[in-house]
Amino acid sequence: MSADYDRLFHSPDAARTADDEPERETPPAAAESVTPPAMPAAAPRTQTSVAPPPWQGGVTSQMPPLPATGPQPLPNNGMMRAPQAPAPTGARHEQPRHASVPAPRPAPVPAPTQHFAEVEVDRRPVVQPAPTSAASMGNHRAIDALSHVGVRSAVKMPSQRGWRHWIYLLTRINLGLSPDELYEMDLHARIRRNARDSYQIGIFGLKGGVGKTAVTVALGSALSTIRGDRILAIDADPDGGNLADRAGRQSAATIADLLSDKELHRYNDIRAYTSMNGANLEVLSSEEYSAARREFNDEDWKTATEIVSRYYNLVLADCGAGLFQPGARGVLSTVSGLVIVASASIDGARQAAITMDWLRQNGYQDLLGRSCVVINHVVPGKPNIDVEDLVQQFERHVAPGRVVVLPWDKHIAAGTEIQLDLLGKQFRRRVVELAASLSDDFDRLERR
Repeated sequence: MSADYDRLFHSPDAARTADDEPERETPPAAAESVTPPAMPAAAPRTQTSVAPPPWQGGVTSQMPPLPATGPQPLPNNGMMRAPQAPAPTGARHEQPRHASVPAPRPAPVPAPTQHFAEVEVDRRPVVQPAPTSAASMGNHRAIDALSHVGVRSAVKMPSQRGWRHWIYLLTRINLGLSPDELYEMDLHARIRRNARDSYQIGIFGLKGGVGKTAVTVALGSALSTIRGDRILAIDADPDGGNLADRAGRQSAATIADLLSDKELHRYNDIRAYTSMNGANLEVLSSEEYSAARREFNDEDWKTATEIVSRYYNLVLADCGAGLFQPGARGVLSTVSGLVIVASASIDGARQAAITMDWLRQNGYQDLLGRSCVVINHVVPGKPNIDVEDLVQQFERHVAPGRVVVLPWDKHIAAGTEIQLDLLGKQFRRRVVELAASLSDDFDRLERR
């Protein structure tokens, strides 16, 4: 047995042990992760010892076969050494390379796209995603983005007039709304815009008899019907206007009575001095001309609007024929929109042009940018002026689409109380277009 051990551990052809090889630097990670393989069984005694193959960049993981002296395997009595673990790979143990061929560099590891935070849990590092900051997410709410998402309705709205309406009634085939009905719905949506504060609109005209009062009643009735909120029209004509008569007088109170009342704390207190027509338009009449002690001035207008602006969303002013009057100056100092009414004649067109020039030369250029021009046919028949050419001339001074032509209407010409349902279809459509053009300025930041 001793001869076998000597030949096993001292033979130059046998496997090298850890003491016979030079010291090597073994990384601690490789030494801990590799488990030595189990001891192979002994070969038969008659088999000769074979030297291991030449080294090719690594160390064999198994010991060479041991020469056996008998058929029984050699017992492990503690004197035999366990086979060594595979040698670590590295620059020291690799095969020599040619000097001109550089060693390939390892590919760079891409940087992570998400930030991570290392948290110590039970002494083991656990990688968790770091919380995303509010600055990277933004300060926009997710529910706000849904307002811009288009939603299609599964049910079409049936037409309410025309041949599409009759087909729906007879066959129940819904062809949807007509282009004219879609256009009308768009006008109504524009009119329903939210008006900041109490939006005030003045109706002016340098020449009498052009239909300022009729336009005021029709415009206020259309706004009140479509919007559904509180709208007040004030007679600001110092020369005895008839706004209450055209809208339907219900109360004998005037603006002078309202100004003399010092106990106005609620809407019902204001409502006691106004009249309301069938379209829920309220009217505050001017003082009767024969009983008036003085002229309606700018202080009366400013005091009245300070009171009523707390209870009404829109306030319309039916002004007189002059711009130099104190009442007209007071209206121009507070209104945010303007309607210039002219008759469909050369004389009426000239007066409207003078009004626009006066506004531009007296510091009301911004108010002129929020103005509309109404060409009103006050007499039946064809006028003595080219209306289309007149519209093009006026559109050079106001925004496009803000010149409205009102046709002659029999109900307006009667001079009685104006009811919106009795107006002609074309006249009502033009009034709605006028209201939509004025409503486009409701959400503008600049005022007076």
